[in-house]
Amino acid sequence: MNLHEYQGREILNSFSIPIPYGMLATSTEEAVKIAKIIFNKTKKKSLVIKAQIHAGGRGKAGGIQIAKTINEVYEKSKKLLGKFLVTTQTSKKGKLVRKILLSEDVYFSEKILPSEYYLSILLNRDIEKNIIIYSKEGGVNIEKLSINSPYKIYTEEIDPILGLQLFQTRKIGFNLGMDDKESLKNFSYFLITLYKAYKICDALLLEINPLIKTFNNRILPVDIKIVLDDNALFRHKKYAMMHDQDDIDFIEKKAFEAKLNFLKLEGNVGCMVNGAGLAMATMDMIKSCGGEPANFLDIGGSADKKRVEEAFYIILKDQSVKAILINIFGGIVRCDTVAEGIINSYSKIDHDIDIPVVVRLQGTNEKIAKKMLKNSLLPIYSTDTLKEAADKIKEIFSLR
Repeated sequence: MNLHEYQGREILNSFSIPIPYGMLATSTEEAVKIAKIIFNKTKKKSLVIKAQIHAGGRGKAGGIQIAKTINEVYEKSKKLLGKFLVTTQTSKKGKLVRKILLSEDVYFSEKILPSEYYLSILLNRDIEKNIIIYSKEGGVNIEKLSINSPYKIYTEEIDPILGLQLFQTRKIGFNLGMDDKESLKNFSYFLITLYKAYKICDALLLEINPLIKTFNNRILPVDIKIVLDDNALFRHKKYAMMHDQDDIDFIEKKAFEAKLNFLKLEGNVGCMVNGAGLAMATMDMIKSCGGEPANFLDIGGSADKKRVEEAFYIILKDQSVKAILINIFGGIVRCDTVAEGIINSYSKIDHDIDIPVVVRLQGTNEKIAKKMLKNSLLPIYSTDTLKEAADKIKEIFSLR
């Protein structure tokens, strides 16, 4: 589950990690009120306005603004709120900005410009360990740095039994150029607390970019991104309530409510499969025959009629889908259950469906299922093998 920056700040603050002073606003009027509070409290002559969307690259897209007066706060907040922000990590449509974070400007009034770093903690599944990735050169160009100068990015593996050790925090600090005693002490305390927060929250990713060291050796996380493990949310009721359903696509929202394993992609062929491995093979097959997968959708091994119905209905609601491929191996899930769910979905759509549907069913009750699809008189192409299904998809796109 992705969290907004302001939510990440709340979590770090709950672990006594210092964060820049800031407050959330959902309207220009509220932004003005908050700006007055921030200016009065920090005694600084500027503040930062940050769009709260689930996407990186906000700075380069104009989603982060500096304001020096109340009038500027009003004008710049007005330009962000209610508008779609297009970044390198959004679709062409962009993400609607419903909330903005007003924060103190940690760079303003510094006697010496603060040092910027990149730091993230995440799980490396290949080695089954958490790792810390860090670099001296934090900021908006970290993606280019990883491509052009990968040697400038360091990694540190953390033993799952021993956890993060003090000597590792000192090693990381030295690599970041913190060679004085006070900086190392502050950084070590910060990193140990940060790793504690990462573990206790059941996070999959905790990224800070930039992390800064001020002129008086304070360590401050300026921009925070946290991704929590959905499977662990039952242990964190408070964090589960942070899920912002307004910031996700309508189709993804419906899939989340139906508890389906779904991921929206930028393709034109809708997929419905049971099993992650079969889903990946199906998506590869779609690409090989000239199509592009429009989604990853795994209904699971124990799906019932209702879940199949909801899954198929979600694909039909996706306007980018030009063809649908259903690839089911009926083991625990019976093929006739899948067929019934598909047929029932058609009756829920209030208009004629002209999207070709290719269905490949094998396994338990497959003969019954194929008979049901045939008798339904719906525009469904039933196939016996995956190759036949691929050929049919290829034929559909060659005719368009």
